[in-house]
Amino acid sequence: MHKITSRSLLGSILLFGLLVSGGAQAGDDACPVGALDGSDPTTTLDLEFGPGTSDLTTCLSNREDIKIVMQLNKPCRDSYATHPTGVNGKPTGDVSRVVNSVGNCSGSRAYALGNLRNMIKDLEITNGIDPQNIDIRVVVHSGGGYVLLADKGLDGNGNYLEGRNQFEQQVKDLMGMGVRFFFCQNTTRGFIRNGTLPAGNATAQLIPGVEYVTAGVTAISDLQEQGYKYVQP
Repeated sequence: MHKITSRSLLGSILLFGLLVSGGAQAGDDACPVGALDGSDPTTTLDLEFGPGTSDLTTCLSNREDIKIVMQLNKPCRDSYATHPTGVNGKPTGDVSRVVNSVGNCSGSRAYALGNLRNMIKDLEITNGIDPQNIDIRVVVHSGGGYVLLADKGLDGNGNYLEGRNQFEQQVKDLMGMGVRFFFCQNTTRGFIRNGTLPAGNATAQLIPGVEYVTAGVTAISDLQEQGYKYVQP
């Protein structure tokens, strides 16, 4: 379940202050605070965006039991899932455009990780949801698996590598906020076959705290059956 953070405490304080001062309307669809990141306790939506904004804003109706599953199937927002192909459907051989590993990603363009941070801010701060009522799970497969590698570790040939995942800290930070990451074991096998991970020692090369599912696509379906709402970033 979601961990209590200093940000969630700030959100509770802001909610109480606004309700007491009349800065927010009481009701299921009222936003407790105006500042998304909680940096300025005096900010309201009307001050941030202009008069009348609060009346035009709809916030979340469900604040009791938030269950979300997100799919992460590539490492970068601008990555290709496969090699670019020509008009005949065959690979062009233009490897310069293949960015399905973090080595070719811009450090600020991780796929889905920014969405997750914004989601938590919106849930905890803007909508005043108790972190204990938030359960976010991320199913990672295909090229997305690169963001779960430990920045330092062994490749499939037993070579020690450093600097192979510039998004490691972002993943760790999200874990600290209570987000759970589940790695597809079919993808793990693929990483072993292509030399990214060593056979028999793949788990030790992942960011500590990463969990597994047997297959990413079926896990997403199963979590939906358990009441998790699917989100595709």
